[in-house]
Amino acid sequence: MRNGGEDIARLLAALSAQTLPRERFEVVFADDGSTDGSTDGIETDDGWIRVVPGPPRNSYAARNRAVAASVAPVLAFCDADCVPEPEWLEQGLLALEDADVVAGRIRFILPERRTVWTLLDMDTSKDHEREVRNGTAETANLFLRRELFDRVGPFEEEVPEFGDFDFVQRCVASGASLVFSRGPIVWHPTRDRAKPFLRAQWIYNRGYAAREGRAGRIPGELAPKALVPFVTPLRSRRWWGRSVGPDRHWLGENDVIPTRVETLKALPIMYLVVPYLRAAAQFRGWLDGRRLRSAAELRARRP
Repeated sequence: MRNGGEDIARLLAALSAQTLPRERFEVVFADDGSTDGSTDGIETDDGWIRVVPGPPRNSYAARNRAVAASVAPVLAFCDADCVPEPEWLEQGLLALEDADVVAGRIRFILPERRTVWTLLDMDTSKDHEREVRNGTAETANLFLRRELFDRVGPFEEEVPEFGDFDFVQRCVASGASLVFSRGPIVWHPTRDRAKPFLRAQWIYNRGYAAREGRAGRIPGELAPKALVPFVTPLRSRRWWGRSVGPDRHWLGENDVIPTRVETLKALPIMYLVVPYLRAAAQFRGWLDGRRLRSAAELRARRP
């Protein structure tokens, strides 16, 4: 977390209401350089709630510090702006009995008046069931044992985004079983305006491409066929069994049915704006990754 006082208050209330007895879990906040006083006074005398501070770097460096400071044999990750259901921890532990990594269900906190950006944000994020089928998951709602974390290694900190996907992919590559469970539920706010939605798309795609470029690979959106208008996103959605407009099934899972007007507003953004924004972000990220790769090769050649 970084500078999120209102979010932290909601999260603390949700954690205090967990059905899992308080003595069975600890709360560790990973503070990535907050300056607004949002962490002041939240630690408890008995150590049940602790804050692990650090300089502003990125969320994965902060998470690594928090894991190192924790002592429990199971790690339950939740983002600072999420609100877990009361049975979140109990259901996560139950699901973890039959798996190595559990990706819980993420539902959306909707605004009083939704916008087309609300629907686009829902359409493009937090579908853990689909992500698990693709061999990855997010830290917004993730359970695993400490032993696996120690064996696979911490979140990679050099690239500031996409580290949770990278970490879960490494877990799967090591032979760990990854499952989606509807039991543990957290609620996540939507992005309801153009700027935060498009900014998030830029950041995530740049981070993904930086990791690909560093590994010597070409990110997906830079393939020539990906630059053809409409065709690639439409084929991708059909392959995943998703509707042409904002995914009616996934949005329906969150009790939202797009209207015809909302769908018509969303289509040009989905098939023109977002694909080319992703391509631009991935090109920039690929260049970042190439520089990181060159720097690593230079360090390796030094005596």
